[in-house]
Amino acid sequence: MNKHNKTLMRLEDLLPTLSKHRGWAEQLDLHSIFLNWHDLLDADVAEHCQPLKIVGKILWVEAENSAWLQQLQFQSAHLMDTFNDSLRISKLKGVRFCMMTEDRVAVKKQEQVLSYVQPSSKEIKDFEYQAAGISDKDAREALVRFWYLSQACRKE
Repeated sequence: MNKHNKTLMRLEDLLPTLSKHRGWAEQLDLHSIFLNWHDLLDADVAEHCQPLKIVGKILWVEAENSAWLQQLQFQSAHLMDTFNDSLRISKLKGVRFCMMTEDRVAVKKQEQVLSYVQPSSKEIKDFEYQAAGISDKDAREALVRFWYLSQACRKE
């Protein structure tokens, strides 16, 4: 092994130790929540809020509007458990919620793009067969239209 490789190995051993002594390992662990946000939350919840910052082991989460702010507050204990269960070496002390500013909501909305993917004729026929048991024709057709739109319009 040459001198250069020995230096690299020492640096490789030094980085984990340095990050541990500087408290970086814990900070990196806490901020892994940002990277795993969409895996930790239900898709619908993750779509309407986002992590803002961590200050003093308190995670600040921005909600898109007041309805989502209230919903998140009702779920705060569950969210704390979910986030802390995902962490390896640290734990959050709390979760706080705030409203997203209008300009941040606009940017978030621009990032969401709907695409249209037409269900196959077999999928349509299969669902129509399932809905055939509904005797009210208007209700049955409305259900089929709703199903069709829910299948065809997807967020990317």
